[in-house]
Amino acid sequence: MNVPTFDDVLRARELHRDLAYQHWISDEFLTWKWWFLLAFSILPWVLWVLFRDKKRTYEILSYGLLWASIAALCDIIGSNLILWSYPDKLFPMAPPLIPADLAVIPVSFMFVYQYTKHWKSYIICSLLVSAIFSFLIETIFIKWDMFAVHYWHHMFSFIGFSILSGIIYWTIKKLDPSEKE
Repeated sequence: MNVPTFDDVLRARELHRDLAYQHWISDEFLTWKWWFLLAFSILPWVLWVLFRDKKRTYEILSYGLLWASIAALCDIIGSNLILWSYPDKLFPMAPPLIPADLAVIPVSFMFVYQYTKHWKSYIICSLLVSAIFSFLIETIFIKWDMFAVHYWHHMFSFIGFSILSGIIYWTIKKLDPSEKE
């Protein structure tokens, strides 16, 4: 077999783009799952605007945007490695799961960050949220055919969420000169 050229890769990507768009238009767009994804792209941010600690908006938003960036990057890597996949998307050309990566996950952890006052309470709450995402929400999404695992296990997600929550908390605290914790 010949080594694929960049032109071969480009043609495969063009075919993938075209197939994904055709699938999205015929099987995903405006279905209940699509509306669900749209709602969960918007509702978490509406809730955050309503219930955020207005005195700490910049700090909490920085924390959440770091979460969103890392979640999206991990999701892109994992889905490109075919560790998992998403049969339904909000947009055919967008990263895998925008509602989770850019809304539900960061906003959920933003509330954990906002409402916990110390490292210990933060860790306990973030472990609980990590478990809910990994073992409950992923399972529900699998049952609804909105998430498929190929070479992945829920425990890996739990470990990833848990480690990332600690790293992101530590990073934000280290960047804030007023923090003494």
